[in-house]
Amino acid sequence: MSNIDTADEADRRIACALQLQGRAPWEQIAKALELSERTVARRGQRMLEEGLIRVVGLLDTQLIGRPAPVLLRLRVEPGRAREVAARFCGLREIRTVMALMGSFDHFVEVIPESRTSLRTLLFDGLPPYVRSSSSHPVLRFYTGSHEWNGGALTAAEEAALRQPSRAPFGTRRGEVTLHPDADRMAALLARDGRMSTSKLASELGVSQATASRRLAALLEQEVIRVRADVAPSVFGYTTEALLWLNVDYDHLDTVGSTLSKRPEVLTLVSITGDWQICAHVALRDPYDLQEFLTGVVGALDGVGEIDVTVLLEVFKRGGFAVTPAAD
Repeated sequence: MSNIDTADEADRRIACALQLQGRAPWEQIAKALELSERTVARRGQRMLEEGLIRVVGLLDTQLIGRPAPVLLRLRVEPGRAREVAARFCGLREIRTVMALMGSFDHFVEVIPESRTSLRTLLFDGLPPYVRSSSSHPVLRFYTGSHEWNGGALTAAEEAALRQPSRAPFGTRRGEVTLHPDADRMAALLARDGRMSTSKLASELGVSQATASRRLAALLEQEVIRVRADVAPSVFGYTTEALLWLNVDYDHLDTVGSTLSKRPEVLTLVSITGDWQICAHVALRDPYDLQEFLTGVVGALDGVGEIDVTVLLEVFKRGGFAVTPAAD
């Protein structure tokens, strides 16, 4: 039995609460959900320790002057899929690695540290077993995974935990220069978004007051967004897909904004290349996916060709390697 099989409704509600506010104390979550603090702390900590939930600090890399993310579509030689995935999982600048079924078989999300490192990866760093590839720089985030939640809470419970809406990633560019200690703190929070200020202080070799002040600055400047990364299957969404859309440019913003508000959409960005939009969606089953394609996406003005690639296996999500789940 996998960890996902053992998650019940209370677990899903706690997971959803952490998606809304990743650093919320157990006491605050318990009050919002009307559960005992002991129950919330025990269940929440268990899910964190088992890797069912991972609370991470997502860095707005463009805010600190780094290039925009780049999405890669790859075809690899038969029998080399896991080898290629492992190679990408070992690279620090790779946030997501997925195997897919459809017009291509691997999806890789690159978060480049610089244009030089991006050129090095694309010119020299692709594994030798990659037969073909296409790269798609992100132009705009309409919504990101840090904004999505599993929908397990009531409107009142969400209101008690939801933080003020924040500007999408990439809206501000190069406005913040990180102090070296702040950069190190961001790296620590990327590993554990709930790391206590005392532990942060110890890791950085500063006082707890200094650590608290620097953490508050990172959060207030929106350099870091702390949230729980939870596989959609925890909430019963067993079918994930990447949708690649041809959209007329005079309809692009309308289509992007409309779809980004849909609960099925985890991430939606506009990109360059043969497609104008890439959307990562999660639904309960393939039947619901077709209903979404025909009743929602296909009904939008300006949408032309749609390429659907269905998730087969996740190797890396949110910057962390994923242990394959049992079937």
